[in-house]
Amino acid sequence: MRLVASRSRNDQRPPVAHFPRLSSFQRSALFAREEARRYRHLFECAPDGYLATDRRGTIEEANRSAAALLHLHPGDLVDRPLSSFVCDEQRRMFATRLDRLTRQGSPRKEEWLLRLAPAGADAFDAALTVAAVSQSASGTPNLLWSVRDISSRRRVERRLLESERRYRSLYDDMSRSRDELRVLSARYLNAREEEAKRIGRELHDEAGQIGAAVYLALAEIGRDLLPHGRERLREIGALIQGIEDRLRRLSHELRPSILDDLGLLPAIEFLAAGFSRRTGVLVRVRGSTGGRLDSLLETALYRIVQEALSNISKHARATYAEVEVSRRPSRVVCAIRDDGIGLRGESAQKGRRQRRGLGLLGVRERLDALSGKLLLMSRPGGGTELLASVPLRRS
Repeated sequence: MRLVASRSRNDQRPPVAHFPRLSSFQRSALFAREEARRYRHLFECAPDGYLATDRRGTIEEANRSAAALLHLHPGDLVDRPLSSFVCDEQRRMFATRLDRLTRQGSPRKEEWLLRLAPAGADAFDAALTVAAVSQSASGTPNLLWSVRDISSRRRVERRLLESERRYRSLYDDMSRSRDELRVLSARYLNAREEEAKRIGRELHDEAGQIGAAVYLALAEIGRDLLPHGRERLREIGALIQGIEDRLRRLSHELRPSILDDLGLLPAIEFLAAGFSRRTGVLVRVRGSTGGRLDSLLETALYRIVQEALSNISKHARATYAEVEVSRRPSRVVCAIRDDGIGLRGESAQKGRRQRRGLGLLGVRERLDALSGKLLLMSRPGGGTELLASVPLRRS
């Protein structure tokens, strides 16, 4: 005790522990053991199954995950051929691919999708990724395998494929129905135009005949009247003339004969001239169709222009409009532009959006029947442009 107390008084520092100094070789060995321990731990505790085999596929080492997938203890997997866990129908293919991989001797990775049959358990879909990781003394590669159960992934893939098949089937059915609907719509529009043509002609002819008969009757009555009565009769005749003019215009709107006789551009010019007289909106028509078009196409474009001009008179507050028709190699394009208030300004007023929408619905119906497209462009205060594009039929 006295010796300890004397030492503490002379030197308050604790005694120094002396360890032997490690040589560089010893430090390298210690570091290598630590690295090996770390990588061994990673190998054993990896979430995926790992196997090390020789070039023939004989298992030399397996981690816990691989053993769990194959329902064996890791030690029981050693010296067993990996091919023994491959389903019978795929075993020959597995051997062929393994032989090709080892003969090539390249370090590339490959993923093989196989069915594995563990000991005493149900087979499952597996993804095996194999790589040549080292060379033995004879120059042949050793192989490292990762094994992953992809049964759930394959089930999802099968459901996706089944969904895709159903989707394609529904899409094909929808396409066929759409084509049938397009044909029916074209026939309906054609029948409607034919009926309008018949009604228009009958209205024109009967109005002319009735008007002529009324004029003859009025002239005969006028001979027996006094001058004052004849003046009243002339007023009645003027009213009848106005009715006859309106009936002729209605007949023309039902089916303009100029469209059948002269074609699309003259019919649009005639329509624009009448529209300008009634509304005061200046309409300019330009372009060319390069000759006569198919009757259904001419009728559809004429009706589209007619509907567009009607919308301009009702909603646009425009002073100028332009109709341009151009024929391109594979389609005909018709553009109707105005300098009105634009769609947004018009649609802000109650009740008007619905009427314009119904008109555009009729335009789209005609274009759909001919596989055409509609583009509507507008900005507030900057006018509106309606662009209709219809493909030409191949003769």
